[in-house]
Amino acid sequence: MKKSLSACLITIALAFPLFAQIKDLTIDADKVSFDRAKNRVEAAGSVEVNYRDIRLRGSHLIYNTSAETFHADQGFIFLYAGTTFEGEELDYDIKARQGVAGNVSFLYQEVSLGGAKINFNDEKFQISNAYFTTCDLGGPHYRVTAGDLILYPKERWLVAYWGYFWLGNVPVVPMPTYIYNFNLRERAQTPFPDIGYNSEDGNYLNETLAWNLRRELNGTYTLSYFSNKGLGLGATANYIINDRNNGDVRLSWNSKDTLVGGVTHRLSFGETVAETQKAPFDLSFAPRLRQYELEMTLSSRERINYQRVSFAPNFQLYSRGGQLVGNAVKYDLELGAGRVAEENNARMVRGGGKLKLYSDLPETAAGFITPSLMWDSLYYSNGAKWVKPSLGLEVTKNFSKELSLQTGYTHYLFFDGLSPFNYELYRYRAADKLAGSLMFKIGETKGRVAASYYLNDWLPEDIDYTLFFILHCYNLEVTYRSLRNEFMLGFSLASR
Repeated sequence: MKKSLSACLITIALAFPLFAQIKDLTIDADKVSFDRAKNRVEAAGSVEVNYRDIRLRGSHLIYNTSAETFHADQGFIFLYAGTTFEGEELDYDIKARQGVAGNVSFLYQEVSLGGAKINFNDEKFQISNAYFTTCDLGGPHYRVTAGDLILYPKERWLVAYWGYFWLGNVPVVPMPTYIYNFNLRERAQTPFPDIGYNSEDGNYLNETLAWNLRRELNGTYTLSYFSNKGLGLGATANYIINDRNNGDVRLSWNSKDTLVGGVTHRLSFGETVAETQKAPFDLSFAPRLRQYELEMTLSSRERINYQRVSFAPNFQLYSRGGQLVGNAVKYDLELGAGRVAEENNARMVRGGGKLKLYSDLPETAAGFITPSLMWDSLYYSNGAKWVKPSLGLEVTKNFSKELSLQTGYTHYLFFDGLSPFNYELYRYRAADKLAGSLMFKIGETKGRVAASYYLNDWLPEDIDYTLFFILHCYNLEVTYRSLRNEFMLGFSLASR
């Protein structure tokens, strides 16, 4: 009865314009007192504050009605912007929607974070003496500690500075900068190197670390060793101008290939579309994209299908998820033009495009069926052309949450001409194709077997094997591309 009366009186006082500008704010507590001279409300006991999308609970609270600020100094639980913070001390400004908290911990997108101090607002959470982990055990298998950590909740982006990667209680790798992208959490890299083999590089090892100046400018730097080429160095820079303009710059060197690199800028516009995911579990995340994207590339001797290719420059315009005849027929369009030079081969202007018409039919007993019609043509300044329109049929069958099969059949209507560039003809044959991909999960292991066959003689175009060993907190990914004789081994952090 006493608690309810106190809550009622303080609600009336705060709603009166003489003492507060904020309406719909309630403070409920075992004991509430109000000092008019100091514009101060003090609440003790089981304190609970409610205002729009925030809720604060604690043992002791001071509210300044003039400044419209809260101070909790005996522990608190604070629900803010869909995130629940727990800590020892909190100062929060209602009007500015920003605050400071001490010895805080919270869960964001299934990642545990915390630190000695956090400054937060709608745009970013900045934590000092911080830690984070995706491991949900009381004693996590791994964690990352950092002197400073910044989380951008709207962009779903985390950057940790001057930290260590810990396995259990052992700090194994120092990291000047570590970046975790929540949009690509299944691909979130550990600081351990990638290991692999291919016919050009031989055995290789790539150690990649991140750098970050701000959310709009960051990248990686890489130290590599190739058994066929010796030491290698590399760096990338990713930039964001605004939500429609972004790009990346790439540069690498080794003693055999010397200096190679390029820059790509992307201009996105139109409505936001999402790629359809039909499998019960997806081995990669499909990001949300704008319907239209113009990609402009200037590059020198970058490797594509084991050829050294330069663009000076190249333009590609993409249209994704367009609709015709209501939404019964969809289309994807790609138009391109540019000057292309392939090392030890040809240098010329090339232009053309692809138009794909398709329809996502309702699920049947056979699965999801998607028929398509593709026009695919390229034209070259030496008079050559490469035209290969086709009909396609894709079927995705989900047998269970642990088993999915995708198949695709491509029938070419006709062939006219051939590309003069070797990188475009890599593993190409003028024949119909049948492709399939089997995805499965057995216990804590995911796997994928993908194959493509030419139907004129049933010889394989590609056969790839991939295993994801889920070790609770990390993933070990092993890929073997048998016909290309390529092997890749990598580590990534596991999402829950």
